[in-house]
Order: sequence, then structure tokens, then C-alpha cells
Amino acid sequence: MTTILNPKKSLSVNPLKMSQPLGASLAFLGLKGMMPLFHGAQGCTAFAKVVLVRHFRESIPLSTTAMTEVSTILGGADNIEQAILTIAQKNQPEILGLLTTGLTET
Repeated sequence: MTTILNPKKSLSVNPLKMSQPLGASLAFLGLKGMMPLFHGAQGCTAFAKVVLVRHFRESIPLSTTAMTEVSTILGGADNIEQAILTIAQKNQPEILGLLTTGLTET
């Protein structure tokens, strides 16, 4: 027979701490010579950066493809290519990890 539970404590999940791109960037940063690249809007990267900087209290290297309204609709392949070239020239990482945000997944 099924038992229905009536818990007294309400469930609360902080969606800010359950971000998949944030977790992926944290995993990427654990690899030597790795540079995470967020494929999405600048706000997505800025949010993740703020959360990580507050937690670790040090500068965190995150990059973005800086998608706009136009590039979201027409495609962001040019943004990815330009971001990879810029990161390769400026930071010269051993590995570049490209991860998507909610903007590019919809």
C-alpha cells in the first residue's frame, strides 16, 4: 500500500547554485591549462564569474562568445570562431572547453 508523506519542512532549491554551465566551467577549471568558453550571452558568463569569484575569492578566467539578439537568431558560428581565435592569441591555453548556456540551447 502507498504511504503519503506530509513533510513539515518546505523544499527550496536555489536555481543559481544548480547551474549546469557553472558546474561545467568549474570542472573545466580543474584541468591543467584549460580555459572555459561560454557560448551564450555576456550575462550568463558574468553571472557564473560573480558566483565563482565570491566563492573562491580570486580572479577566475572565463570567456564568452557574447551572443546578441541577432546572432542568436541567425546563428552564432561566427561568434565561436572569433572567440576561439581571440583566446588562442591572448591567453594561449593548452585546452579550450566550449560549453553552452541556456540561451544557445533553446
